[in-house]
Amino acid sequence: MIWAIIKTSFEGYHQWVEAPNDVAFLRNIHRHLFYVELWIEQKHTQRDIEYITAKKELNNVCQHERDLSTNQSCEDIATEIKNYYQKKYPDRKIKVYIFEDNENGTLVE
Repeated sequence: MIWAIIKTSFEGYHQWVEAPNDVAFLRNIHRHLFYVELWIEQKHTQRDIEYITAKKELNNVCQHERDLSTNQSCEDIATEIKNYYQKKYPDRKIKVYIFEDNENGTLVE
């Protein structure tokens, strides 16, 4: 399988209202740099998903995510991005990775 892999990052704020006591500080709104990796299945080797164009679009999608509720988790953000691209490319496999500060994160397939 061939993948187009697009990476970007954005600054955002969120909180985990139900955080357990040992990480209670996460209940407060806090800042992260969210690192995003979008994987879209390619149909052939002639790059039917063009990287630069795809990155511009992903940056726009991430700007929308940044403006949403602070109660969004990495999993929520990745799911929103995946849903956007699954509607655009319904016949392709899509993966979205989100990392907080390029350390810990999630994968939504």
